[in-house]
Amino acid sequence: MFITDENQVEQIHGMTTEYPYCMHEQDLTDIVIPWHWHEEVELGYIEEGASTISTIDAEYVIHQGDGFFINTNVMDMKKNASPGGHTLEINHIFHPVFLSGHFKSLFETKYLNPILNNRQISVHIIRRGQKAANQILNNLYHLRELQAQSDTEFQTRNILSETWLLLIREIQENFTPAAAVPNDEQNRIRSMISFVNQHYAEKLTVAEIAASAGISVREAQRSFRHSVGQSPSDYILGFRLNRAKKLLAESELSITEISYQCGFSDSAYFGKLFLRECNMTPSAFRRMHNK
Repeated sequence: MFITDENQVEQIHGMTTEYPYCMHEQDLTDIVIPWHWHEEVELGYIEEGASTISTIDAEYVIHQGDGFFINTNVMDMKKNASPGGHTLEINHIFHPVFLSGHFKSLFETKYLNPILNNRQISVHIIRRGQKAANQILNNLYHLRELQAQSDTEFQTRNILSETWLLLIREIQENFTPAAAVPNDEQNRIRSMISFVNQHYAEKLTVAEIAASAGISVREAQRSFRHSVGQSPSDYILGFRLNRAKKLLAESELSITEISYQCGFSDSAYFGKLFLRECNMTPSAFRRMHNK
């Protein structure tokens, strides 16, 4: 579940002020990571399968063994790029202060900000084959192994510092900028996505979603189509069903309870929609994941 603060920024599970780093192992086989953004940056790789990272201006496919970098506050969505196949993502997520130490330090101004403040650098794919890319990926593999041990905080920060220097070189040599999206367009869609993420369990109307960004219903529909590739109604349905999948796979809640928690007023209607969209019943989905 996505939890956002008063600034509409996602709070990441496992992240703390005392130690602003965490590793997520995310199975993307049946679960979509819906549109979100956060101050933390991401350095990860695909261990199995393939995934698609979408931003509001581009789409990237990452194959098994390749890696990715997602910059701070980039609005993105992830999904399985090999339908029917298993996809596993290993993601190292950390706040820039983990490497900079403190605000306006030399580390921040000289090494971090040239990447963090460059709005053309939203996502960068790290392809195997180049020297810097291979070293980055080897570091990310080692970082994963390290997290199974205790007292590895200094080692983790040291490896990420080394990896950041390699990332600077990798981006300088291989980066292709995406087309820029106007700030007002980004702000509108962020406001509306955040509103849905916070209120998906309630009865929502497109008018309420549009009002959260201070725009008309017609403009909200146009903005969703242009930026997300869906209507507001389709986005709400997809978000609710994806949340239901996570609860079916990870909780012991009844199907009726899950349907209500995800904003469906009738469990039979929820079952009908789930079958139509996922080609199986909620019960069958749960049995599949329990195996």
